[in-house]
Amino acid sequence: MPHVVIKTISGPSQAQLQEAAEQIAAVVNKTMGKPEKYISVSVEEYSYGEWPDVYDEYVKDKDNVLVKPGYSDPKTFE
Repeated sequence: MPHVVIKTISGPSQAQLQEAAEQIAAVVNKTMGKPEKYISVSVEEYSYGEWPDVYDEYVKDKDNVLVKPGYSDPKTFE
Protein backbone atom coordinates (compact mmCIF):
# COMPACT_ATOMS: atom_id res chain seq x y z
CA MET A 1 0.00 0.00 0.00
CA PRO A 2 0.31 2.53 -1.79
CA HIS A 3 1.78 1.48 -5.11
CA VAL A 4 2.53 4.17 -7.70
CA VAL A 5 3.01 3.36 -11.38
CA ILE A 6 4.95 5.70 -13.66
CA LYS A 7 4.04 5.16 -17.31
CA THR A 8 6.44 7.00 -19.59
CA ILE A 9 7.89 7.07 -23.04
CA SER A 10 11.33 5.44 -23.09
CA GLY A 11 14.24 7.81 -22.80
CA PRO A 12 15.14 8.68 -19.22
CA SER A 13 18.20 6.91 -17.88
CA GLN A 14 17.90 4.28 -15.16
CA ALA A 15 19.41 6.78 -12.72
CA GLN A 16 16.76 9.38 -13.64
CA LEU A 17 13.97 6.85 -13.24
CA GLN A 18 15.37 5.74 -9.88
CA GLU A 19 15.59 9.33 -8.64
CA ALA A 20 12.04 10.10 -9.79
CA ALA A 21 10.73 6.97 -8.07
CA GLU A 22 12.50 7.82 -4.82
CA GLN A 23 11.22 11.41 -4.87
CA ILE A 24 7.68 10.27 -5.59
CA ALA A 25 7.88 7.83 -2.66
CA ALA A 26 9.10 10.66 -0.42
CA VAL A 27 6.19 12.90 -1.50
CA VAL A 28 3.68 10.11 -0.86
CA ASN A 29 5.23 9.65 2.57
CA LYS A 30 5.06 13.37 3.34
CA THR A 31 1.61 14.17 1.95
CA MET A 32 -0.26 10.96 2.74
CA GLY A 33 1.55 10.01 5.92
CA LYS A 34 2.39 6.53 4.68
CA PRO A 35 5.66 5.04 5.96
CA GLU A 36 8.21 4.72 3.15
CA LYS A 37 8.65 1.03 3.92
CA TYR A 38 5.09 0.49 2.66
CA ILE A 39 5.44 2.53 -0.54
CA SER A 40 6.40 0.98 -3.86
CA VAL A 41 6.96 2.65 -7.22
CA SER A 42 7.28 0.92 -10.57
CA VAL A 43 8.11 2.22 -14.04
CA GLU A 44 6.61 1.07 -17.33
CA GLU A 45 8.31 2.39 -20.45
CA TYR A 46 6.64 2.63 -23.85
CA SER A 47 7.64 3.69 -27.35
CA TYR A 48 6.13 6.77 -29.00
CA GLY A 49 4.07 4.43 -31.16
CA GLU A 50 2.61 2.69 -28.11
CA TRP A 51 1.80 5.90 -26.25
CA PRO A 52 -1.59 6.63 -27.91
CA ASP A 53 -2.88 3.27 -26.61
CA VAL A 54 -1.54 4.00 -23.12
CA TYR A 55 -3.16 7.45 -23.20
CA ASP A 56 -6.49 6.06 -24.33
CA GLU A 57 -6.52 3.30 -21.71
CA TYR A 58 -5.15 5.11 -18.66
CA VAL A 59 -5.51 8.88 -19.17
CA LYS A 60 -8.22 9.97 -21.59
CA ASP A 61 -11.51 10.76 -19.86
CA LYS A 62 -10.45 9.03 -16.63
CA ASP A 63 -11.80 10.48 -13.40
CA ASN A 64 -8.88 9.08 -11.40
CA VAL A 65 -6.32 11.13 -13.36
CA LEU A 66 -6.00 14.04 -10.93
CA VAL A 67 -3.34 15.92 -12.88
CA LYS A 68 -4.40 16.15 -16.51
CA PRO A 69 -1.82 16.49 -19.30
CA GLY A 70 -1.65 19.71 -21.29
CA TYR A 71 -2.34 17.88 -24.54
CA SER A 72 -5.27 15.99 -25.98
CA ASP A 73 -3.57 14.35 -28.96
CA PRO A 74 -1.12 11.67 -27.78
CA LYS A 75 0.46 11.44 -31.24
CA THR A 76 1.50 15.09 -31.49
CA PHE A 77 1.32 16.07 -27.80
CA GLU A 78 -0.78 19.08 -28.70
